[in-house]
Amino acid sequence: MLKKILTCFSLLLVLTLAGTASAKPVELTGITAYDIGNNLVRIEIAYSGGKLDSGDVTTSLSDGLLRVELDNALPGRVSRVSGTQIQSGARDFVEKILANKTQERHTSIQIHLREAVGDTVKFSLEPAVRSEKKSARIVIDLAKNIAPRNDYSPFDYDGGSRIIVLDPGHGGSDAGAIGPTGVREKNVSLAVSLKAQRLLTDSGYQVVMTRTTDVDVAAPGVSDATELQARVDKAPPNAALFISVHCNAFSNSGANGVETYHAPNAVKGERLARLLNEELIRLGGLNNRGVKAARFYVMTHSQCPASLIELGFITNPREEQLLASDDYQQKLAQAITNAVNRYFNQGGYES
Repeated sequence: MLKKILTCFSLLLVLTLAGTASAKPVELTGITAYDIGNNLVRIEIAYSGGKLDSGDVTTSLSDGLLRVELDNALPGRVSRVSGTQIQSGARDFVEKILANKTQERHTSIQIHLREAVGDTVKFSLEPAVRSEKKSARIVIDLAKNIAPRNDYSPFDYDGGSRIIVLDPGHGGSDAGAIGPTGVREKNVSLAVSLKAQRLLTDSGYQVVMTRTTDVDVAAPGVSDATELQARVDKAPPNAALFISVHCNAFSNSGANGVETYHAPNAVKGERLARLLNEELIRLGGLNNRGVKAARFYVMTHSQCPASLIELGFITNPREEQLLASDDYQQKLAQAITNAVNRYFNQGGYES
């Protein structure tokens, strides 16, 4: 009996120690402040070696000082000046950044601001993206102090009209990918885009469609570059966003999931792609293939922030059935609308 008790105690001790070891604190690897345009400054707090959740992060803002308190975190190299960076576009807004270990497994970050901002601070926890060499990080966007307007919201973007360009992929002579039962990509992309057009219009946006029927945007038989440029040309000069809607395909019918794309080094395009990805994944049931950088023509030639969506694999029998469903198409359209709303309103960030 005593032997059994000792064995159980030993096992409990091992499990306790293992749990403690797995909860090791993260180490901060860098803090960067930079301008992302439209009167917004982004602050990214990168970390490695563990995991944070929203309960580990507390923010407060008072008298031009933004405090970020992190439990289960060590300051690492950010306790030195070399670990923080204020890029040129943000220097008129952020004066200095300091980080210190104030308690065991606790780090306090002080971000001294040159301008006042609103009372509410929203943040998001972003996972590491190995393909883009990005660490896990805390992302905070702050609005610069600009001249007040009667209709001003601190996270509203300038431009007034908020024109959203929706580009249903393929069309006309180009069917796109075709599913095992004959569902065509060009039809799915158009159906989802038309539904999104209605939802976005009801939300107060102006929507420009690169096509509203089953046609080639340029002309049948032209080169891919000519067709894609014709789509880009549909965007007016003051367009706010360009979203191209597609379905994925692969020779292996088991390939599955949702992914979104942005042009390399396109900060605002990446943000749009990430929000679209988050909203599409919230529908549930589909694998998240992530947010990726790529040099797709419509993104690299667009004059406004752009993203390309792969709604799912039309070559996967289950996903083909979903993509052909009117109900699921409506949900996809709502996800696109939600992402656009979040892009213009930081209240959509999780805190």
